[in-house]
Amino acid sequence: MKFRTFITTLILFLIILFGSLFFISYSMFRTDMNNIKERGLSEHYFINSAYGKDLKAIIDRGNTYEDSIEPLYEIYADFYKRQGVSLEVIYQGRVLLTNFGDKEMQVETTNPGIRKVSFLQKGDATYIRVMGDIPGTDNQYGLIYLHDITGNLKAWEQRQRILLLIGVISSTVLAISLQILLNRIFQPLLMVASATQKIAAGHYEDRIRLKGRNELTEMAENFNHMAEEIQLRITQLAEASKQKQQFVDNFAHEIRTPLTSVFGFAEYIQKSPIDNEEKIKAAGIIMTESKHMLNISNRLLEMAVLRNIEISGERIEVEQLFDNTRNYMSDKLKVADITLTLSNNIDYFYGDMDLLESLLINLTDNAIKASSPGDSITWETRMEAGKKVLLVKDKGTGIPPEAVGKLTEPFYRVDKSRSREYGGVGLGLSICGFIAELHNAELIFDSNPQEGTTVKLIFTG
Repeated sequence: MKFRTFITTLILFLIILFGSLFFISYSMFRTDMNNIKERGLSEHYFINSAYGKDLKAIIDRGNTYEDSIEPLYEIYADFYKRQGVSLEVIYQGRVLLTNFGDKEMQVETTNPGIRKVSFLQKGDATYIRVMGDIPGTDNQYGLIYLHDITGNLKAWEQRQRILLLIGVISSTVLAISLQILLNRIFQPLLMVASATQKIAAGHYEDRIRLKGRNELTEMAENFNHMAEEIQLRITQLAEASKQKQQFVDNFAHEIRTPLTSVFGFAEYIQKSPIDNEEKIKAAGIIMTESKHMLNISNRLLEMAVLRNIEISGERIEVEQLFDNTRNYMSDKLKVADITLTLSNNIDYFYGDMDLLESLLINLTDNAIKASSPGDSITWETRMEAGKKVLLVKDKGTGIPPEAVGKLTEPFYRVDKSRSREYGGVGLGLSICGFIAELHNAELIFDSNPQEGTTVKLIFTG
């Protein structure tokens, strides 16, 4: 690992270093060339303007262009030659006068009023060339400015060699320093190996303690995270076992009451001399409690089925879902004198029609139990933060804040006496929770005592 770390780090540094040096060198070259262009344009403008003014003064005294161009050119060419600048006069696209190249050489023309900058290679020398029309000549004559920039390019090449030397020296220093640093960093490896062996043996409370920020400390943090996760899983398993035991205890308590009633009244019928009216009354109680136990059995079977199924995610039209559920709940709503209000703002969900009907029935059934005659229950669909939401709202008795978090626990009932009165077994909302999980949805309860309850099914997928 140390060698791979060394090579990777060194290569990365070299890429960055030499990339930076290349960028610096390129930026310096661009700056130099821009300065050369600016200087060439400036000097060409000065020479060309002066040449044009002098030529115009000569022409104004009665001379012709043919007689005036060459004498004036020789004065300018001789003066600027001593400053390292060559000049050429062009006429209609051909070199007319020059102290640099061949006469009558064809050159490219420029648009009137436009100056053109280019670079010219001649032997081992490089020149900047600026070409533009001479003022006052009706765009027939032009002046070419040429200046040797070989020295500038050699200076840039020298800077390149210096930057390369700096890069080589820096790389060497880095390689030596990196090797020393890695030797020190990897010294705690035996300590890490020892600690990981303890963790592997089951001592999950042990942790690897390393200082600094490097690969070893990152590995130590990962192992510490692994140990924490394992401890968390063990804690979760213990909590799950506790919940299962609590479920068994609640189930035993829930089933004990109806069984006691059934046994007591059966014994009463068997051993006591009672008339037919009392027998019918006792038999009715036995049937009620038996029905309650049957409901518990059916609900538990439904929960067991939900744990082991997968839904296909078919398209469900919300209007059809509402119609099916409303038809099923119509008699119960009528008996309870509850008005059902619909507000549909979504066309469809993806899920299982039967399961969503079951969820909506359970939530509506709870809303009916919490409401009074004349109240209303609302089914609503809408978009919230880009997610589809199904809501069931009532204006009933509400739920205490401390009970909201326990609503989906098996056999939990806010008002046990009221639930038994309506035949509830405390498993409806647990089933709703399972249905929500199968649809990758979140079931949220928002309620306050005497203010009603709103249940949201938020489809997160």
